[in-house]
Amino acid sequence: MSKTSKKNISVFLFPHLLKRAFLGNAFPFRLKSNGSTKLYTVVFIVFSFLMTSCSSTKQTIYFKDIPRDTLLTNLIAKNTEPVIQSGDLLSITVSSLSPENTAIYNAPQNSIGAQSGFLVEDNGNIAFVKLGTIQVAGLSKKDLKIKLEKELLPYLAQPIVAVGILNRHVTLMGAVSPQVLPLTGDHMTILDALASSGDIGEKGKKENILVIREKENGKEFKRLNLTDKSIFYSPYFYLHPNDVIYVEPVKEKNNKVPQILSYITAGISFLILIIDRIIK
Repeated sequence: MSKTSKKNISVFLFPHLLKRAFLGNAFPFRLKSNGSTKLYTVVFIVFSFLMTSCSSTKQTIYFKDIPRDTLLTNLIAKNTEPVIQSGDLLSITVSSLSPENTAIYNAPQNSIGAQSGFLVEDNGNIAFVKLGTIQVAGLSKKDLKIKLEKELLPYLAQPIVAVGILNRHVTLMGAVSPQVLPLTGDHMTILDALASSGDIGEKGKKENILVIREKENGKEFKRLNLTDKSIFYSPYFYLHPNDVIYVEPVKEKNNKVPQILSYITAGISFLILIIDRIIK
């Protein structure tokens, strides 16, 4: 067998040689040189230590102070149904016992992107067929449903109205997957939103989540801690339309570790080649 072939086999078998050298008499195979055996052992220990220390990761733990198998009571109640506000794009669907007369009420008046519906103007009004201008801001979807069904009675037999809001969303930023997340229901929680973004993971501070909420006279800022049960008692547990959720990133203290590790790996590889030549 050529020297090159022996060298390649030696390098390939290096991890096995390290284990045998480290375990000593546990295996019948022993390296010829005691000095080489000791050196292999030192390299093996150092390399194992470096790999272990560099691969350690932080635990992703939520609700650390909740006892096992417990019951939390008196939690924050679900938000009351959100009211309609200026800028909302409403979906209004009308049906009745006279379908031939119903179609004209289902023609949307405005479009935002790919969505069509009834846009609530700055003054809180929408324009509706036959009914003219209707003040809708401040009403819940249920309130508007009842109002329209009542006012359509002169034109349709037993009208049934369904009302939805098409363009409501929450915004996620920071150490998560940034996105504008549609509010598919009236009771989305902050946990739902974070899970939809792929969770926080190790890059974000779970104990320092910022929620920015629109108020009539400005914006409100609230810090939340997802590592304890207080989140379930917070009025910010259930999200409001247009909430912004910001996850503060964790400062990277060891951003040079990958580069250092590459240097160490290159050094160990060079050392292996030298040892391999010595023991030949």
